[in-house]
Amino acid sequence: MQVVFRTDANPTIGTGHLMRCRVLADALARRGARCLFLCRSEGIGQTVERITGGGHELRLLPEGQPHPGDGLAHSHWLPHGQARDAEFCRQALADIPRCDWLVVDHYALDHRWQQAMRVATGKLMVIDDLADRRHACDLLLDQNLHDAGAARYDSLLAADAVRLCGPRYALLGEGFAAHRPAALARRRGACERVLILFGGADVADLTGRTVDALATLAYAGRADVVTGPLYAAHDALRQRLARLPGAQLHRAPNNIADLMAVADLAVGSPGVTSWERCALGLPTIAIAVADNQEGMAESLARAGAHLYLGRAEQLSETAFQAALRLAIEADPVRRALSSGAAAMTDGRGAERVAHRLAGAEIGLRPARREDAGLLYAWRNDPRVRSQSFDPRPLERAEHEAWLDKSLANPGRKLLIGLSGTLSIGCLRFDIDDGEALVSIYLDPDRIGQGYAAPLLQAGSAWIAAHCPAVRTLRAEVRPDNAASLAAFAAAGYAGDRFVFRKAVPLPEDS
Repeated sequence: MQVVFRTDANPTIGTGHLMRCRVLADALARRGARCLFLCRSEGIGQTVERITGGGHELRLLPEGQPHPGDGLAHSHWLPHGQARDAEFCRQALADIPRCDWLVVDHYALDHRWQQAMRVATGKLMVIDDLADRRHACDLLLDQNLHDAGAARYDSLLAADAVRLCGPRYALLGEGFAAHRPAALARRRGACERVLILFGGADVADLTGRTVDALATLAYAGRADVVTGPLYAAHDALRQRLARLPGAQLHRAPNNIADLMAVADLAVGSPGVTSWERCALGLPTIAIAVADNQEGMAESLARAGAHLYLGRAEQLSETAFQAALRLAIEADPVRRALSSGAAAMTDGRGAERVAHRLAGAEIGLRPARREDAGLLYAWRNDPRVRSQSFDPRPLERAEHEAWLDKSLANPGRKLLIGLSGTLSIGCLRFDIDDGEALVSIYLDPDRIGQGYAAPLLQAGSAWIAAHCPAVRTLRAEVRPDNAASLAAFAAAGYAGDRFVFRKAVPLPEDS
């Protein structure tokens, strides 16, 4: 599969768009995709190595003559205009007759550029969070939290365009999901380590301002001070850091997940890093520096996921220092912020999106006696048992006896889900008088990667084809199992509380 990304660094928020596209490219590459980036050279700087070092190809686009603009709020981020940019992109892709997916993450591109690029791609995906312009795409991703949700795009997209909306789909590197259990476990006790991370160019120099505020408060703990590749005030910052003995400067580091995992409090701006902090349950003081950050910042504040202080230019030093003192000294406040943040996302959004783009077909086969070891390992894993109605550990002999009886029972259908040749989970249907009770569990290592809903949908089609007497599927889900509730809903099940039902489609509709 060939995937092309069109994105740029930009003059306000730095390389955030590039980085989230790179994360998606990494997830696609793990599934065998070839990824190519088309970018302007302006501002890309050290990001070149991060893209090409990950095995992706980068082609720099030429700069055209200045253009009067295309009437978009961020047209100035693309000085030569959309029509010329589409021409440059088509020329850059001349040796690639047609890519499978073209992914565009750029505030200065809309439906006009997308339509011009249709000749170069099979399908087109847009990453957006502004909802301020029309799109001509097959799939739209908005990973941010908004009160209106996907409805924000009702007038901006074709009715059949797929929408993946919300922080469940946040594009985060693998390290965040890997660090999450340990990071959540340490979110209690004294605040001994503060992370300062405003990213990008930080033209308002909130980094230096935060260092000054901590020094004024005589903060004695450790401070990890992170600057982005476009930050220009390093000389002055070093002088300010002398007032904060526990501070360490990190210039454009590659280990952001490591630093967030060991921090007790973060200070930063809303944006891509909001979801990184949320995945690790990191208590955060947030300050907005751009208009497009305010809506998300307010939504996260209402959800209790960070302490939002408003716009930087309106924040007084007195209020800033008071918020810092509160967050540093009040453990209950940090615990509440951590809990609210961790509920936003689990850090596996990139895998979910990559799974959708890769379009891997879900297959099913009947379980066999030789699957006993595989099924026992899956079902007995603590991650699976914790969401079961009976969370007790299983005995191997007892489980094998159950499997033998299940395989001999004509009223029970036990199926193994497949993604290509990869076994991903188990479906069970217990059939009684035209209704089948369905249960599902995944390979624990596939949890959170977007397999549950497609596996359930494949199961509906299998029942329709092989068990025509079954007209209704029923599922019982623990009310606290949010992931399963969401999966059944996404697979077309509807219900009240924790009992869900779905009509079995006719075979010709499957």
